[in-house]
Amino acid sequence: MKSLYFYPLGLLLFLTGCESLFHDQDVQNPPSFEYLIQDMSEELSLDYEQRSSARSSLENGRDFFPDPAALWELAKKLQQTLTQEQKDSLLSRHVNIDMHIVSEENDHRHARLEHLNRMNDRIILLMTEEQLPIYEELKETKSILIDNIISAYQNTDLAREDMRFEMMSVMEWFRAEMKILLTEEQEETITLEREQRDTSWRRGRGRWGRLSQNSEEIKFAMQNALELTADQISSLELIKDSMKMELDDLRYTYIEGIDEISAEDFRLSIISIMKDNIDERDQVYTKVQKEIIEIHRAITLRFMRHVRWGRI
Repeated sequence: MKSLYFYPLGLLLFLTGCESLFHDQDVQNPPSFEYLIQDMSEELSLDYEQRSSARSSLENGRDFFPDPAALWELAKKLQQTLTQEQKDSLLSRHVNIDMHIVSEENDHRHARLEHLNRMNDRIILLMTEEQLPIYEELKETKSILIDNIISAYQNTDLAREDMRFEMMSVMEWFRAEMKILLTEEQEETITLEREQRDTSWRRGRGRWGRLSQNSEEIKFAMQNALELTADQISSLELIKDSMKMELDDLRYTYIEGIDEISAEDFRLSIISIMKDNIDERDQVYTKVQKEIIEIHRAITLRFMRHVRWGRI
């Protein structure tokens, strides 16, 4: 009797397992992809063919989800299929920007902010009484700077590109100040625990594409979408290496206090290096490639309203 009972049960489990196996091969797109399509459809009045081609392009980016690399093929397709009026609308200024989207502390709806707050609590526990007031002052200054940048952008006193440079300069300054404040032992502990907490947090947030953490594949996704030539790739790598060297030298000089650079001069130098880098890169790209890049930036901002983890 027991064998008669276990046989159909085993058969049922076997068939259920096989069914799951076949279903795994038909991977569904992440919901945030569809949310992005809906946003753009409402905003740009996409027709049926445009929506269909956009969805197909996003399917090609599934392996990179939730990294913005998932959007390169979509950006390329939009450049080809949108009317000029739709492109102008997509690339126009948007003043309703959430601070949590454009800063590192993004995606609070998916507990990203709570995750960072827990890490902040851990940093505070590791600090001495002498370090704590300095740390709090740094955080307050960072928050004020970011608020001022966003306000300037929303009031049209700051162009979008300049806003990005300003934001990056603040984060570079904050990281440099933390490097100065922390001991080597504290920095090693925080770095290790941050990696462990990030990994644990990500595992609890759902599916990730198999290439989402592969920097080389992410780079190839951009190169393929832009159809870069070998000469362009070589030129861009040289420009990137040159910028990295300049930034590393500037950080070292600031952190070591060699030339007694002020915080404001440090940020301005960061902005200057980044602007020079953009100017040099712009000379490498074609007009079409530049348009694809701008479209990619625009849809990335919209994408990050829905994705659980992202970087601009």
